[in-house]
Amino acid sequence: MRILPWLSLLALVACSGTSKVDPLPAQDSAAVKTSAVDTVAVNSVAVDSAALDTVSALDSVKTVKEDSTVSEVSFFAIGDVLFHTPLFKACKEDSSKCNYDYVFAPWKKDIQAADIAAVNQETVFVPRSEGYASYPSFGSPEEVGLAEIEAGFDIVTHATNHTIDRRASAVDYTIDFWTGKSAKALGVHKTQAGQDSVFTLDKNGIRFSFVNFTYGLNGQKLPADRPYLVDLLDSNGHWVEMVRKAEAAAEVTVAFMHFGTEYVELPTAEAMAYAEKAIDAGADILVCAHPHVIEPYGIYTTKAGNRALVYWSLGNFVSNQQDISTNLGGVAKFAVRKVVKGESSRLEVSAATLEGSVTQQEVGNYHAIPLSAYSDSLAEHHLLKTKKPELSLKAFEELFQKNLENASKCNTEDPANGLPLEIVNLSVKQDSAKTAAP
Repeated sequence: MRILPWLSLLALVACSGTSKVDPLPAQDSAAVKTSAVDTVAVNSVAVDSAALDTVSALDSVKTVKEDSTVSEVSFFAIGDVLFHTPLFKACKEDSSKCNYDYVFAPWKKDIQAADIAAVNQETVFVPRSEGYASYPSFGSPEEVGLAEIEAGFDIVTHATNHTIDRRASAVDYTIDFWTGKSAKALGVHKTQAGQDSVFTLDKNGIRFSFVNFTYGLNGQKLPADRPYLVDLLDSNGHWVEMVRKAEAAAEVTVAFMHFGTEYVELPTAEAMAYAEKAIDAGADILVCAHPHVIEPYGIYTTKAGNRALVYWSLGNFVSNQQDISTNLGGVAKFAVRKVVKGESSRLEVSAATLEGSVTQQEVGNYHAIPLSAYSDSLAEHHLLKTKKPELSLKAFEELFQKNLENASKCNTEDPANGLPLEIVNLSVKQDSAKTAAP
């Protein structure tokens, strides 16, 4: 879908500066978040409006004029959940200590307030009997997934460079874990039919499609008889066709991309080339990971003139990596709005912000804290403080601000200057052009 400026409606616009405001007003604390599986439609274009969650839909629709209604969907997305040895050590020694709810607890209210929340689960799950492991061949407790469900995540991205660290059997184990759960795992499949299908989700009267790809698998190859196991940014262009297919199946396409260069604070030329292809194929919003540090975000325009909201890297949400920059993550909050007037409707990205998040490393208690709630007192208890005495609230704030200012270095426009952005379905536009051609 192509995104173009539409400035005729007032919107909550993002500021790449200091104070940060949630894309949408906070929901009633008594409200229960609707599970993604309640409104899932897979590989299907037609929507039965009766299948939508009526209460949720009514709550999200606002009448702006007698002949116009507005519905909005808010998103929350985080970067890498990367379980190194200190994070699973207690669980390895005592099964009663395998509850990881505390990792996400400081952000739980925000996660549950969003209509759709996504997490990049960097590592696969393995049975306790096979042994948990850290770098270079990660294998994590499935209790991490249980904590993600408890926190309120709806989408889990699994196409990363570590997906087959523990061979195909671990991928199968991970897929089995997510089967039947309230969150949908993207990027991994047990069958060719599974890879060829498009995951769509109907929320508040808007249909979304989601795709997830990784640049590679740390030099490893997929099994010759199972090339569908992980969604790759392959050279034969199959991934581009999947983006086009997702574009045709929904009103809004969100692509979760795993690419870039580790520990580099700007997107690489290769990453930007992948992004161009994704946007020109129909992706409206790109949420990216892999560098383990945050990179800029904003509105990116391709050479073909198509525009999209891009978060170039959300960095780490939680890990044991040993640098200040790898302990600062980004939380993406954005919203999509639909305006219906008579027989016509418009879709737009109505808000986009990036908030800082700090991985607080403490013995047996690794968790993520909003940067806005961080303090020098917390910094004094950070395990990295002895190694990096400069670690402080100011250090994190300055690094975060630097990231925002880097946007101009990668041709990425401050959202404050371009929101709201109208979303135009490229597949519909192309079909209309063919019909109109003599």
